[in-house]
Amino acid sequence: MLDTSKDVLFYVSAISIIALTAFMCWLLYYFIAIVRNVYGLTRSLKKKMDLVEDILTSIKANVAHAANYIGIVVAGIDKIVNYVQQKKATDKSKKKS
Repeated sequence: MLDTSKDVLFYVSAISIIALTAFMCWLLYYFIAIVRNVYGLTRSLKKKMDLVEDILTSIKANVAHAANYIGIVVAGIDKIVNYVQQKKATDKSKKKS
């Protein structure tokens, strides 16, 4: 079976190649698993970012609509304040007389 040292070299080389092949398969399996996890993570992150973008767009639209009414509200508050001031002024003038 082992007649010469050349036979030992061939057996050791074959065992080494088999071990290297097994290690490379194991390494490739874990590399593919890592890539799949990264792909799932990026897909999940993209969904979350799209959701955040939708929420921000909705908030921006609501703020824009509210900004249209701020001028009207401020004018109304100004008229109410002026009315209250005039009412106080007329009440004070009635008390003095």
